[in-house]
Amino acid sequence: MKIYKNKATKYHPSIEVNSDEKTWDNLELTQSPTRNNRYIELKHNPNKNSPKKAYVRKYLRKDPIRTRGELLNKFNLSEEDLKQIEEFLESHKKS
Repeated sequence: MKIYKNKATKYHPSIEVNSDEKTWDNLELTQSPTRNNRYIELKHNPNKNSPKKAYVRKYLRKDPIRTRGELLNKFNLSEEDLKQIEEFLESHKKS
């Protein structure tokens, strides 16, 4: 999964889940969650330069492709975190 800047969320990093020519499905990354039950806490921050904890918002966004900004090559998800996100996406599909 690749991580891009998302112009629709004030340039927050977002994990691309799926995309086509018109839209891209993404999960927003943040370091300051509002309510804990709406976020997945990551074991490792994808941004190696930050000592803060990182979270993924439990909401699959569908944004126009033009809102996808630059690719953030320095951001990497650990295997554990990737598995956690995939499990969330699986359970999200069923509901």
